[in-house]
Amino acid sequence: MKTILSLILLSFCVTGIAMAGPVNTTCPMSGKTVKEGVTSQYNGKTVGFCCANCKAKFDSNPDKFGKKFK
Repeated sequence: MKTILSLILLSFCVTGIAMAGPVNTTCPMSGKTVKEGVTSQYNGKTVGFCCANCKAKFDSNPDKFGKKFK
């Protein structure tokens, strides 16, 4: 019974983490509004972007562009 309860609790925790949105509402590269699903992980945080081009630029050097997300 403890195992089943532990698995249920774990599934709620994982679902909560997966549903967490980006920590920002504006793209750190362009300043435009973040689009759903265009994200990267940086220092354990989900960072949102306005487009795939901005995401790619961020991903090419995240330490340069992600300073405000530390």
